[in-house]
Parts: sequence; C-alpha cells; structure tokens
Amino acid sequence: MKLKLIACKVLTRELSYLIARSPNMIDVTYLRQGYHENPDSLREILQGEIDAVESGEDSHTNRSRGSFSIGESEEDFDAILLGYGLCSNSVIGITAKRHKLVIPRAHDCITLFMGAKETYRKYFSELPGCYWYTDSWIENSRMPCEAHHRDELQRLLEKGYEEDEAEFVLEEIGGLRNYKSAAYIQMPCGSNPEHLAFTKSACEFFHWNFHRLDGSIELLRRFTDGEWNEEDFLVLEPGEKAAPSYDEKILKKQEEKIL
Repeated sequence: MKLKLIACKVLTRELSYLIARSPNMIDVTYLRQGYHENPDSLREILQGEIDAVESGEDSHTNRSRGSFSIGESEEDFDAILLGYGLCSNSVIGITAKRHKLVIPRAHDCITLFMGAKETYRKYFSELPGCYWYTDSWIENSRMPCEAHHRDELQRLLEKGYEEDEAEFVLEEIGGLRNYKSAAYIQMPCGSNPEHLAFTKSACEFFHWNFHRLDGSIELLRRFTDGEWNEEDFLVLEPGEKAAPSYDEKILKKQEEKIL
C-alpha cells in the first residue's frame, strides 16, 4: 500500500524505525510537539494537512516523476494515517473527503508507546500522578528538569515575583504539584542512556519516585503495516468523522457523513 502519515514529532524515533521496515510505501509529515495544548488549533492544523494532501497542494508530500513523461505521477494514497490519539479531543470532527482515515484508539501518545490501551490503563491506575518520559519526548519538548525549572523561576523573578511566589506559580499553574513520580519508557527499537539519566536526574530534583518501564512498538507496527483491526484502530471511510465514544474504545464514528 501507499500511505500518507501525519504524526506528532514525539513519535519521530519509533515511527521512523517502523517506516524503514514497513512493507508499505509511507510518506510522512511530522508536526511539531505542543499543538495538543490547544485542541481547537491542533484540529484545524490536522484538517488543513489532510485537505492539502487531498487537493495536491501539500508541500510536504513527495510526488514521484515518470521516467518518460513530463509532469508528476498522480498515483494516489490508499489511506491517510493520523499519528495521534484522542489528544484532548483534537481529532474529533476531522474528516477526509477522498481517502480512508486511520486513527489509533488511544487517549494520547503514551498508549502508542505502551503498545496497547489496556497496558496504558493498567499503568495509569498503578502509577497515579506520573510524568512520562521517552527519548522522542525529551528530544522534542522541554520536559520537567532542574535546568528548565531554574529558567522558568528566573523568568518569574525578573517579572517581579518574590522567590516563594515564583515557586508557588511553577508548582500550581505548572501543575507539577500533582505529580509524585516519573517513568522512563524504554523502547525496544533503541534508547539513549543519556535520556534515562536525564529522567532520573529530574526525579531527584523534584523528589519524585523513578520508574523504568518497557515500552512496545507493536501497536505502531500494526499501524504502519496496515493491520487495522477494529479493536485498536478507528478506520473512517471518506466523509466519515471521528467522535469520542466515552468508553474503552475511546473513538467511534459520527452518525452523519460529510460529502
């Protein structure tokens, strides 16, 4: 199959590894991390990326050129894949007009690192108040650590906050007061010892408990290889839209179709 993949950069290492091994031809566009903090904005960006692919105006998509003719081959994609989970309802309402649209049944990317929504649910229950670290997350986002904390503290002090007030703002508004531990998810496709040490250092600084968990690329492998079973993937036909299911399936199809 020929597939178009639009994914968050926090999956860069894992997806790049799987794309190289996949039997399918996969053209990928990675979007920078952080858009999920504004779900409406991410939804608009994702819909815009899909629309650009379908209109032929996507500047990220490779187009093959025929050997004996002038112009570009118009060989179409068999499906568009979204490398996102529900992500605070960011994928709700998204639709493709001409292609199948495939979305993993996941609340967020941690399910994709764990390899199954059931595994994530298990650890979410066993480790409440846990901050998740992975190689791709550390490389593509400012994860909580001593250096980041010091930078933010200095920024608040320069704005006129007293040190106690600044610490309170970082803990309360930054949400770190709610965390008790951090887990480094070690992926089977390779991990960086420096990132493991980085996570341990963050735990020491914030007085968090440290956990090292084994991740899995099985869900992502089936995603890129085209093994889209009903249990783990929502497959939308052209015109169909995603909706939250509010149960263990996470996502479902909306009733109406947009044509």
